[in-house]
Amino acid sequence: MQATLAKLAEIREKNPETRIVFCSGGFDLTHAGHAIFLEECKKRGDLLVVGIGPDEIIKKEKGEDRPVLNESVRLKLVSSLKPVDHAFIIPIINVPRHLDHLRPVFSKLKPNVYVVNSDIVDTEDRVRLLDDYGTELVQLDRECPATFEQISTTKIIEKIKKLA
Repeated sequence: MQATLAKLAEIREKNPETRIVFCSGGFDLTHAGHAIFLEECKKRGDLLVVGIGPDEIIKKEKGEDRPVLNESVRLKLVSSLKPVDHAFIIPIINVPRHLDHLRPVFSKLKPNVYVVNSDIVDTEDRVRLLDDYGTELVQLDRECPATFEQISTTKIIEKIKKLA
């Protein structure tokens, strides 16, 4: 189900005893690796809420030719996946420090668990952020079944460019 930042508090209010898991990402060219990650996130609680990185941030982090799919399309794709209970586009706000744009999310949703990939480079910043909200940080290794190629949006784009 698609949500908004404003509705996050309502999700928590309607589910006071529920173990809520939050994760976020770009989810550009949604692929099986994303599905596996979201399935693993869902195993950490009862309700999975996913924040979708806005186009402006993805472009800044990944380059001018990204995202391939705009935020509305990415929101629709992620919100339709089985493990996802709610998804929303993370609003852009001017903040003085990295990750402070997530403070309104944690303040309203009050998730029990925040899941990230284990290869993030800003673990200490995330731990400091979560200390203010009593949220547990879970880091997942990127794993794919042996029958899958290592999957990433960047690798998909590279493969498509070779076909052109």
